[in-house]
Amino acid sequence: MVAIKIYLIAFLLIWLLAMIVAYGYGYVGRKMNTRQTFPKVTDPLPPLSIVITAHNQAASLRRHLPVILSQDYDLFEVIVVNAGSTDETNDVLERFELQYANLHHTFTPQSARDISLDRLALTLGFRSAAYEWVVLTRPDCEPVSPFWLTRIGETIVAPQRSAQNKRLKGEPDIIVGQVRYGESRHSWLGQKTAYRRLWADFSNFEHILTGHAAVRADGCNLAYRKQLFIEHQGFAEHLNLKMGAEELLVNYTSTPTNTAVMMATTATIIQEPLPDERTWHKNRIFERDTRSHRRHTFLYNCRQHLRLAIPWLLLAISVAAAIIPFVVDLSSYLSALYIGAIAMGLLLLIYIIVKVRCFNFTAKALGYPSFYLTALILELKMPFWNLADAIGRKKASRNEFRKKFV
Repeated sequence: MVAIKIYLIAFLLIWLLAMIVAYGYGYVGRKMNTRQTFPKVTDPLPPLSIVITAHNQAASLRRHLPVILSQDYDLFEVIVVNAGSTDETNDVLERFELQYANLHHTFTPQSARDISLDRLALTLGFRSAAYEWVVLTRPDCEPVSPFWLTRIGETIVAPQRSAQNKRLKGEPDIIVGQVRYGESRHSWLGQKTAYRRLWADFSNFEHILTGHAAVRADGCNLAYRKQLFIEHQGFAEHLNLKMGAEELLVNYTSTPTNTAVMMATTATIIQEPLPDERTWHKNRIFERDTRSHRRHTFLYNCRQHLRLAIPWLLLAISVAAAIIPFVVDLSSYLSALYIGAIAMGLLLLIYIIVKVRCFNFTAKALGYPSFYLTALILELKMPFWNLADAIGRKKASRNEFRKKFV
C-alpha cells in the first residue's frame, strides 16, 4: 500500500502542475480581451513603408495587392521586390503602378552570389523604403480589415493600447503581428496547419507579454524600424540561409524592452492555405532548420516541452492505474480502489474541461474557430510532428537549407 500512496501523491502533484499549465493556455486570450476597446489616439500616425518580396507569384499579387493598397491610412507606400520571377509578376506590377501612385517595384540583380535571394530582396526593400517604419508581408497575404495599418500606427505611437511586452516603456522598435491561414478548416490538413500556427503564435505572444524578447516572428505581419535594421547590419548573421529571414532577424535583435505585440483582431493577416501535406511537411523541415539558429530560447523551449509532455504523462499514469489491479492483489481494498478510480477520473475530466476551454478561449480571441476536443488530439500529435521534422532535417542535404554558390 505504501507504493500505492506514493503513486497517488505523484498523480496529484502532476495533476496540479497540469492544471496550472492548462490555465495558462488562456493567458493570451485574457490579455487580448482587455485590449480590444481603445481610447482614440490623438498623436499623428507615422508614415509606413510596406515591403513585399515576390518570386513567380503573379496570381497572388493580382488577388491580394489591391487589398493592401486600399488600406485606410493617410500616408504609406508599397514596395514590391521582384526576386527573379519568370512569370507575369513584372507585368502585373507595372499595371498596378498605373492605378496606384503609392506602389513602387524593384528587382534583385541576377548577378547576386553571396546572399540568399530572399534576404537580398528584403534588404533591397529596406534600403528602398522612404519611411522609418517598414511593414513586412507576403504576396499570398491580405489584411482581414482596412484598418491593419492603422493598428500598426497606433501601436507605434501608443503601445499601451496594444497587448504588449510589460517591460516596454517608450515606442517599440519591433511589432509582432498575428497571421492565420484562410478558411480550410473543413479539411484535416486545414485543421492541422491552423492548430500548429496558432500554437506557435500564442506561445511567442505569451513569451513576449511576460517580459521576454521575441523568439520568433511571422514574416507575413511584422513591423520593423529601419534604423534598427541598419544598425544590426540586416541579415549579416545568416546571409546564406534560404528561409527564416524575418524570424531570425527578430530573434537576433529583439530585447525585453523594444518589442510589442499587436493582437487586435482588425490587425490580423490572412494567408492562402497550404495546398497539400507535402508542402506543409517541407515547410516544417525548413522551420526546424531555422529553429536551430535561434538564440535566447531556453525558457521558451522549457515551456514548450512541458506543455507537450504533460498530456502524455497524464495518459501514461492513467494507463498505469488501469494496469495496477491486474498486477497487484488489491481485492481487500476494493472500496478504496473504486473511490480512487472515480476521483482520478473526475480530476482528469476537470483537467480536460479547463484545458479545452482555455485553449479555445485564446483561439476565439485570436479569430480562430473553436477546435473543441480536436485540440487535445492535435496536441498529442505535436511531439510526433516534431520528431518527423527532426528526422527530415537530419536526412536532408545541407545545401537544401543554404544558397548554393556558383
